[in-house]
Amino acid sequence: MKITIIGPGAMGCLLAGSLCHHGHPVSVLDYREDRSRRLRETGIEVSGRQIWRVFPEVVVEPEALGPQDWVIVFVKAAQTSDAVRRIGPLIGPGTTVLSLQNGIGHESILSEVVRPEQIALGTTAQGATLLAEGHVRHAGTGSTVLGSVAHDPETKKRLMSLAGLLTSAGWPSQVVEDIYPHIWRKLIINVGINAITVLTGLTNGELLQHQESVYLQELAVTEAWHLSKKKGINLGLGLKETIETVRSVCKATSRNRSSMLQDRIKGRVTEIEYINGAITEWGERLGVATPVNRALTLLVRLNSRLGWRVPSLSEDLSL
Repeated sequence: MKITIIGPGAMGCLLAGSLCHHGHPVSVLDYREDRSRRLRETGIEVSGRQIWRVFPEVVVEPEALGPQDWVIVFVKAAQTSDAVRRIGPLIGPGTTVLSLQNGIGHESILSEVVRPEQIALGTTAQGATLLAEGHVRHAGTGSTVLGSVAHDPETKKRLMSLAGLLTSAGWPSQVVEDIYPHIWRKLIINVGINAITVLTGLTNGELLQHQESVYLQELAVTEAWHLSKKKGINLGLGLKETIETVRSVCKATSRNRSSMLQDRIKGRVTEIEYINGAITEWGERLGVATPVNRALTLLVRLNSRLGWRVPSLSEDLSL
């Protein structure tokens, strides 16, 4: 298969590194010439139980690659529109575009350049931390779930082939008929973790050590769970099970900094609008109250605008 990964961030590098390490050629599309040049020279290093370095093809101009079988989008949610505008040369009649991004609503952006039957969505429990440019720590393993937006038999067949390829590269994968319950389960997990960690600086596991963060997590998840029911999403989990699932993820990834906290540390735009902000937006549409998610969204948005400013004791704080 001809595969191009969009975005050399933590997860993009992890997937590219995993595929190359297991003998599957892959290309990476970057938007920065300087970084793409360095990645071509130094390669991608993946560390974890094992350490390996690989040298995928890294390009800035998609015309250099031509139409692909698979285009896998791993950019941050806020960068999706810009990324999609660049992938035209990668798209042919047999191309499928797969989003493995956090949040919801990416299919509407992808539909601007490809037909619905060419769009697939997925979630993955694989975890990665970007230690340095092109160097990722494999922070956790888990299953990857894929599904098509339009229930097209040919797309499903192609997804089955991709799932087999990913599995052979150490990413156990499966294809499901309805991907949206899986997307919303992942969304609700992020709702209960990301915003609280970015506001407090706590790791995932530390969220469970304070009654305030435990209660705040429960309130945010409860709102999202009720919204999913109103939206007709069959999560297959009751409210208590959903809350326990979020807590179990915190325990399993106890030492991890959430992706949103990593964004704050590195001065990047967060994905709050596509996680807690998405819950608030859908709540308004469907008449479901989401005050906790709204407050979390506003607090993250405000702190981001202020640059997460903390005044020093030397500043004049007199009234």
